[in-house]
Amino acid sequence: MKLAGIVLAAGMGTRMGTSLCSAKQLLPLGGLPILAHVIQNGLSANLDPLILVLGHQAQKIMGAVDVSRVRVVVNSFYRTGMAGSVRAGLRAVPPFCDGAMFLLGDQPLVDKAVLLKLIKAFTGSNIVIPSFGGRQGNPVIFGAGFFPQLQHLKGDRGGRVLFDAYPDHIRQVPVETDSVCFDLDTPEDYERLGQQGESVDGN
Repeated sequence: MKLAGIVLAAGMGTRMGTSLCSAKQLLPLGGLPILAHVIQNGLSANLDPLILVLGHQAQKIMGAVDVSRVRVVVNSFYRTGMAGSVRAGLRAVPPFCDGAMFLLGDQPLVDKAVLLKLIKAFTGSNIVIPSFGGRQGNPVIFGAGFFPQLQHLKGDRGGRVLFDAYPDHIRQVPVETDSVCFDLDTPEDYERLGQQGESVDGN
């Protein structure tokens, strides 16, 4: 099966403020921007193609992060919410792909091992969700059969709106790390990220 990866990294990160960085995707971790770690993890799990959806500060991010191995899509309507980025990413998925994994651009600690465990649970027609301690997290895999519904999302709504509609298609995969439930929204989150990511060296 062919599985694409879609990195959602178009947001403004308003809760982070501007004191640390004008684009939270570029906050450093282990010598690299956090977005660079997400890209590396996606590539290491052989997601092909890996599609990077940018919006806020897109040109600055492309100048600071190696995007030579990804397909960059710029969502000009990123201010309207996540749904626009989901749709933009899906438009770049080739028709031969059996599904897509949606990765968040502010989850650099979701590593190759977690991604491969989720991929192993994908059948081609289901929805795969990681969980830690009973809490659902990200990234989530959607089979291509769900793409039409995802294309109709509006506003700041992601694919989670489909969970209740298709409970019989969901495969929840327990993982041993809370990284799937932790994303970077506030300066306090970034401080915690630094504590959790001390072993990250960017290799």
